[in-house]
Amino acid sequence: GEYDKALHMYERALKIKLAVSGKWHPDIATIYNNMGLTYGKMGEFDKALEMHEQALKIKLAAQGQQQPVTADICSNMASVFERKGEYDKALEMYDKALQIRLLVYGAEFPDTAMAHSNMGAIYLKQGLRDKARENLAKALGIYEATLGLDHPTTKKCEGWLKEAQSP
Repeated sequence: GEYDKALHMYERALKIKLAVSGKWHPDIATIYNNMGLTYGKMGEFDKALEMHEQALKIKLAAQGQQQPVTADICSNMASVFERKGEYDKALEMYDKALQIRLLVYGAEFPDTAMAHSNMGAIYLKQGLRDKARENLAKALGIYEATLGLDHPTTKKCEGWLKEAQSP
């Protein structure tokens, strides 16, 4: 709950890291991403997106697209767009995260499943049940194989898939 204090500390860390490492260091991207997460928790979505966009720009320039953290930043941005009700933008960012995770981890990995699950949940909110079922079924299969049948994430995805399958 002490978001203002956290932001103050991030700003101090950012100032120090910029002075030591320069603007394009990957750690700068991490600080911006964390600031974005904090602003998101505060409900300041535009500021959150601004921070995540800066993090993504730096991460891409410093390390390229094939990095798990790059996928995480895309997923964080998608989450903010989702909370704003901007589902098409959220899907676009979740898809970017999915493509990176497919390259980095392959198709059968929990983080890849998470991208499918997130997209399926948005399609479900939009009433696009076929697309929701497709993504959620992929996610569920991966979760069952990697996390097991009784894992809370598997159960959550299973619930969303049942909702997508109901009339």
